[in-house]
Amino acid sequence: MIRKTLGSAALAASVLAANVVTLTLFLNPQIDLGKEAAALLLSLFLPFFFAGTLALLVVALLGTLVRFWPHSTRPPVEGRPWFTTLMLAACLVAAALFWWNLLSYRHSVPILSLRGLFASAVAISASATILLAVGIDSLLFPVRSRVIPAILAILAPAAAVAVPLALRPSVGPAPRPVPVSPEVIRPTRHVTLIGIDGFGPEQVRNAVDEDALPAFARGLKRGSFGHLATLRPTEAPAIWTTIFTGRLPRDHGVKSFATYRLRGSPTTYELLPKGALVSLLEKTGLVSTEPVTSAARRRRSLWEALNAYGVTTGLVRIWGTHPTQKSRGFTMSPYFHLLADGPRAAEALTPDDLLGEARARVVREGDLDPGLLSRFLEPTPRPGATPTPLRGVLEGALAPDLTYRRAGDLLREAYDPSFFATYVYGLDEVGHSFLRYAEPDRFGNVKPDDVRQYGRVLPTYRALVAQWIGEAAQAVGPGEVLLVVSGYGMEPMPLWRRIVVSLLGGSPPSGTHAAAPDGFLLAIGDGIKAGGTVEAATVLDIAPTILYLVGLPVGRDMEGRVLTEILDDEFVEAHPVSFIPSYESLAAPRAGDTAPLPPLGEDDEGP
Repeated sequence: MIRKTLGSAALAASVLAANVVTLTLFLNPQIDLGKEAAALLLSLFLPFFFAGTLALLVVALLGTLVRFWPHSTRPPVEGRPWFTTLMLAACLVAAALFWWNLLSYRHSVPILSLRGLFASAVAISASATILLAVGIDSLLFPVRSRVIPAILAILAPAAAVAVPLALRPSVGPAPRPVPVSPEVIRPTRHVTLIGIDGFGPEQVRNAVDEDALPAFARGLKRGSFGHLATLRPTEAPAIWTTIFTGRLPRDHGVKSFATYRLRGSPTTYELLPKGALVSLLEKTGLVSTEPVTSAARRRRSLWEALNAYGVTTGLVRIWGTHPTQKSRGFTMSPYFHLLADGPRAAEALTPDDLLGEARARVVREGDLDPGLLSRFLEPTPRPGATPTPLRGVLEGALAPDLTYRRAGDLLREAYDPSFFATYVYGLDEVGHSFLRYAEPDRFGNVKPDDVRQYGRVLPTYRALVAQWIGEAAQAVGPGEVLLVVSGYGMEPMPLWRRIVVSLLGGSPPSGTHAAAPDGFLLAIGDGIKAGGTVEAATVLDIAPTILYLVGLPVGRDMEGRVLTEILDDEFVEAHPVSFIPSYESLAAPRAGDTAPLPPLGEDDEGP
């Protein structure tokens, strides 16, 4: 009996493993199944087959021991005990994976693949429903003929594998864009963009109401403010590449912090399924990751469009700019603080004329001013406070932010670009670790001594970033616009996720953006409505709006719109929105492959 039950478990596990492989193919439509069959078998099918067989066998054995577990006197498939039940479990898990990844990656998967993924999820769910009906029939009518139920019990899981494979579409070449002949223009406005993450509009308003962020309060009166709908999953590289291309991840190609390689395969996988325990596969060496570089971007960026029209640009710490490329202006990649002291520093700064001066402005964690740190933390922990490495988290966030602020000021003053963009990452990092101490009532298990020690870190960091934004707003003059963009907010990690992470041996972060709280847009400057409201805006709207503010046409293939509601009516009347078919035909260099990059830090929203 155990041998036959093991056989049923193995068959059911093979259905689940095959669906994990098929789901991976849907998420990576460029993958050739024939060429990648061996790697998919080794890295995905076999691990899920063996683990699934063991798990399903345990389920069957527990079901045998449980007194009130429903049993049929005649199983639907003769000689295969537990076959229908275990196939039902495998199909339910597979259906859940398909639906979860359909929801999570709906902005990342091409439309044809998305439709096939939806139809596959429906097909697997239908198979599970049929198996459930067969199981109920065998319990309620044990003496009825088993011929038709046995056929359905076999065909349903077979269809759960065959139908998704058949529905996977073939991917053809992308259509050629209409050629564009750019000409040099004089910018209508000079635009500065400050990017932040981990700060939502409701948090801004609450802090303003509490008089905790006076700089933001002044900005709300001077400019326009409102929600900025984000994308899911909320991973910074994908969202910020959308912000700077006006295209969804399915088009621009940057979908996560990293790409994946299966053991024994040279092929790059852009995504692996959520819920497929990818982190465990990494630990076993079956899957490896590589940081996303600028070569992954398949669509023209905002700065490439501006440069083509002669508009100078300056970029500091913008996702997807490493290795840096030549441009009309300068680019400092988000790896500069890690590479500045080594031989590869030139990869992180283009041009490198001011490399020495930029290196001199790098702030190391040991160089942080004790007086500045005392604003966040007490010099020595209280006796009752929990000993944690949280001080290192703060220093690891603050030092790079100060580095890019100082180096960015140097480069901006030297090159004076018409468009300048910089990104503050530390607020997001601090939010993941310190939210529980800033909002202890939303967690319920925070020691008072920990709140006294760490409770002011996050509010103080927000105030520091708001101070930097306030200084930038004060510097805005005639013909200039400041945009403050938050890609997404932050909220407490749900209790169930904290429990799961703890059970797996990890240290759960307190803040998360997995449920994708919205970000915000604050616009201040010449032509911006004072006290205006941003209406129904998304991260797709930033690139078209910047092109318009600078005086360039908007690409018709961009998926956002110009946020004219934040502009004075006189400005809009004097500068009507214009369009071109596409910016994709602009000639621009592509970065080549480089040596492996050091990690920038893991986000908690990965697969």
